[in-house]
Amino acid sequence: MKKLIIGLLIVAIIAIVGVLIYRTSGAKTSDSHNSNNSEEASDSNSQPTSLVSGDIIMPGAKFTIYYGNGCPHCENLEEWMKKNGYLPSGSAINQAAVDAWISNAKLKFNYKEIWYNQTNHNELSSEASKLAVPEDQIGVPFLIDSVNGKSYAGDQSIENYLSSL
Repeated sequence: MKKLIIGLLIVAIIAIVGVLIYRTSGAKTSDSHNSNNSEEASDSNSQPTSLVSGDIIMPGAKFTIYYGNGCPHCENLEEWMKKNGYLPSGSAINQAAVDAWISNAKLKFNYKEIWYNQTNHNELSSEASKLAVPEDQIGVPFLIDSVNGKSYAGDQSIENYLSSL
């Protein structure tokens, strides 16, 4: 009986350590993806001051786009946004490039990851609730227009909305 309990404790400890390692590596991947929007930064140890926890935070933002790292619809939207100048693109995204892009951005918005960031996930739930969006209609990508009190879900819907501005 004693050996069984010790064995179970060892298995539990190994499982917990494995989960912690997996979550830590997932968060690093998410931060890397978010901080430079899928392009590798020229200096992996420096993160632009314009970014907070890998999210794009723009002064005077009127919109917030929530996305999930690894979501194919979010990747489609991200590519469309890069092509249309809403997100920076290029092979060397560094602090100066991001800061310059933010100061000259076509549209002021925040860009927040929710699958690996519980704070952002909770924020999306709260903001969508304020707009009376049914829970089953909240997914990623999701845009909230805080000025007009509107929301848009899905890459095509968001692309259409941004194109109309």
